[in-house]
Amino acid sequence: AAEAQQPAAAAAALPKAAREELKAAFAAFDRDGDGTIDLAELRDALSSLGASEGDAEATLASLDTDGSGGIDFDEFCAAASPLYASSAVALRAAFDFFDADGSGDIDRQELRTILDRLGGSTRKNHDRSETERAVDQVFAAADADADGRVSFPEFISIFTEVFA
Repeated sequence: AAEAQQPAAAAAALPKAAREELKAAFAAFDRDGDGTIDLAELRDALSSLGASEGDAEATLASLDTDGSGGIDFDEFCAAASPLYASSAVALRAAFDFFDADGSGDIDRQELRTILDRLGGSTRKNHDRSETERAVDQVFAAADADADGRVSFPEFISIFTEVFA
């Protein structure tokens, strides 16, 4: 029973947008709509991706943590959650790159400095007003509480909105 709780916890820990994406993917694999991806459905899905027939059996054995003979939505989420975790790690690394002073927020000067480093000031005839416009656009989109700083949750929300 403890093993069966682990997939449920993994599913619950995913952001809402991720769960919605995974629901759509799960529904595509669960062709009969019974709430479980059985061996035949998994075989069809994996063969369409170029996997061998034996891959379906091995995949089912590794993902079916409750031994039901099929993959339920929680088990499906548990298998996919590392993909989302690595994305969160990458976003944190990007945020930390912009947050040069380590304050936990990106201020306008930090963003301006990074934009200049990323090519603005190295271009011939660089117009500083281009950088200022870019800073203004980023802050208009990301600084939800209008405090003049972009927090990590605000930074994440940019990507959630863009890729949702």
